[in-house]
Amino acid sequence: MASITSTGIGSGLDVAGLVQQLVAAEGQATEFRISRQEARAQAKLSAYGSLKSALSTFGDELERLSKLETLLVRKTSSSDDSVLTVSVDETGVPASYDVEVVQLAQAQKLESGAFADADTAVGTGTLTIAVGTESFSLTIDDENNTLAGIRDAINAATDNTGVAATIVNGDSGSYLILAGENTGSDQSITVTQTGGDGGLSALEYDPANLLESLTESQAALDAQVRIDGVEVSSDNNIVAGAIEGVTINLVAANAGSTVEVKVENDTDAARDQIKAFIDAYNGLVDAADAQTGYDPETEIAGSLLGDLTVRGIRDQLRRELNTDVTDIDASFSSLLDLGVQTDVDGKLTLDETKLDAVLASEFSKLGQLFANSDGYAVRMSTVVDGYLDETDGILTARTDGLDETIEGLAAQREVLNVRLESLEARLLRQFNALDALVSQLTTTSSFLTQQLGNLPGISTSNE
Repeated sequence: MASITSTGIGSGLDVAGLVQQLVAAEGQATEFRISRQEARAQAKLSAYGSLKSALSTFGDELERLSKLETLLVRKTSSSDDSVLTVSVDETGVPASYDVEVVQLAQAQKLESGAFADADTAVGTGTLTIAVGTESFSLTIDDENNTLAGIRDAINAATDNTGVAATIVNGDSGSYLILAGENTGSDQSITVTQTGGDGGLSALEYDPANLLESLTESQAALDAQVRIDGVEVSSDNNIVAGAIEGVTINLVAANAGSTVEVKVENDTDAARDQIKAFIDAYNGLVDAADAQTGYDPETEIAGSLLGDLTVRGIRDQLRRELNTDVTDIDASFSSLLDLGVQTDVDGKLTLDETKLDAVLASEFSKLGQLFANSDGYAVRMSTVVDGYLDETDGILTARTDGLDETIEGLAAQREVLNVRLESLEARLLRQFNALDALVSQLTTTSSFLTQQLGNLPGISTSNE
């Protein structure tokens, strides 16, 4: 049966409280040291995290600028979006074009003669439907020989090569409509039948063989456009490649009139890309300053004050910024030539007037300054990627080291807690033993006093 111990009963002392104070005093210095070191490590870890985030953002901008097409931005416009819309990639050449949409591409539609209703039996046999050069065949029997059954069989065919069947119920009866799913003159439909009772001949359509039971309500056509008078055709309503880098989306025909299509250099987009590069670099400078600076008014220092890693990153990036690009065929070879320069705080500023002059005179060459083999974005990306590398990067090594430090401090705290628990148990045993001894001595003292008081000749002082 477990014993119940109540400390302090014999002596009247708060043994539990006394032991807690002694244990706390014993561990206070070590706990303070561990907590202080842990706080410093956590602060550095957070600071490195902020630095990595800013460096990653800058790296994203460098990655974009390391592609020539990022700054070789074109824009295009259509004088009438109701007729055609346009888009352009970096290969488009600034110019204007007159485009006439003679006709739109369309898919073929065939219409049957009138049947009493959708449940009217048509016939049995094998129905073969070809779209262009591809065909599929259907077996029509007593189970699916109605107009609706044939429609469903066509639509459910797993090898359907591109035709949809519908039924239109009109005043004069029900009609089977076959519509091609793809536009273009090479997507015409033919329908032939073999075997069975011959009733499926009512659905045949093969003009080359004089079979025209179905009526063509819409022909299969290519789109036809004239670009500055040059004839261009397309099997769909997207004309790509006729003008280098330009895609024309046809909306409506406007035979006899033209729409003006313009391709221009998008100087605004290029300028925004340069500004995004500057903002990302300045964000990195701000992040580094916040972690390495010192505020004399508050006397608060950044967590990475004096850190050689941060200094190394800034110094290396500054060297790259101040190194001209040699592999370039342009009148400019440095950021300074674009109007980008460094101020007294280490941040980049932009002279937009100087940049606009470059955009106006050598727009197509601007991307080389960043994306050539020794361009700024290419060189600096190598630097940034080296620092951010998840395996061998310096920042990864620093954060991994801090993680290990924090884990080590946690282990030290665990050892301390075990030691203090052992101390507490030992002190409780000692004080409980002392308390028991005091209780025993008090009991003996009371007994002796009582016995002495009962001896002959012993009387109280007031008798």
